[in-house]
Amino acid sequence: MFKNESSDQQKPGLVKYILTLALRIIFIVTVCSFLMPAVSTAEGPVKPITMEDGLLKPTGTAESNVTLWFPEDSVNVEVVATADYMAEKDLPGGISYPPDAVGLPITFGLWADGGTLRQFSPSIVINMRYQDSEVPPSFSAQEEQLHLYMYNPSTQSWIKLCSAVNIYENVVSAALALATPYEENGGSLLAIAADNTPPLEQAVDVQGITRISVKESNLIFQVLPEAIEVGSNFEITALPNILESGTVKLLAKPVDMKLCRIDHTRPTQNSFQLTSFAKPLKVEFKYDPDTLSRVGGKANLTLYYLQDRQWVDLETIGSRVVRGDDIITVDTASLGIFGLASVK
Repeated sequence: MFKNESSDQQKPGLVKYILTLALRIIFIVTVCSFLMPAVSTAEGPVKPITMEDGLLKPTGTAESNVTLWFPEDSVNVEVVATADYMAEKDLPGGISYPPDAVGLPITFGLWADGGTLRQFSPSIVINMRYQDSEVPPSFSAQEEQLHLYMYNPSTQSWIKLCSAVNIYENVVSAALALATPYEENGGSLLAIAADNTPPLEQAVDVQGITRISVKESNLIFQVLPEAIEVGSNFEITALPNILESGTVKLLAKPVDMKLCRIDHTRPTQNSFQLTSFAKPLKVEFKYDPDTLSRVGGKANLTLYYLQDRQWVDLETIGSRVVRGDDIITVDTASLGIFGLASVK
């Protein structure tokens, strides 16, 4: 038998080639790390996103208590995520903590190309930890009512996000489809707070249409059978009654409406804000004779929708507004902030 000596003779050369190639790769990576510019935000250079238990971690003073989840196709560009605590004394003028706040609010942003991303489809998930000692004593027995809120400068109010709370791990998870900056070119202001609003009132008629109303609000909306997926729920925030909002005169408390679907077995990843549904919803606002006399008749009433931080008359964008003797109605294929107002 003959021994194949050429094979053994090639081994040292092959090993040397592999070692040389590895050293070159290490050298190139090292040089590139020095030459690559640091990603920065309005706050300055920041570190890249890291991972924790499969979730993404932002950078900033709140990084140890905030994690993120990006479903597939929700964020398709390279981003830098930041989360920083903000003391009340550092809030811009006119902004205060939400009632029954838990811990400090954070400023949150996903930065790309010098600005923050605002829209996410599907929605991303933000998870914030809190301490038991931060829960208001009046809510210590109702910890499951904690929500994540986002400040909306257009309505000067805190608005609930689609939220779930794990009271055993002290984590509030929330879906975010549209981030609203609290100041020009800035991030969003988020806070955990107790939700002390009364539950929604629901009634189903013989045709299977669900009528949902909000206590202390003029709002009623109708949901047709099979319009939304089983397991979905509405999150409603009745906002302060801002009578004057620029050139729009609001006549009743505007209302923010969200459609949510949350898997409570895994809310840190499976929390969604739904932006479409199978059939249009019917949004209604009630009004009284005094309101009619103030505006000079029902022809002078209309419904407004907050779009890109501007109040838009729904009739001007093609929606059909129906005015009854004591109620005004519109069919809508999207949710957001609605308000009863007088025609300009």
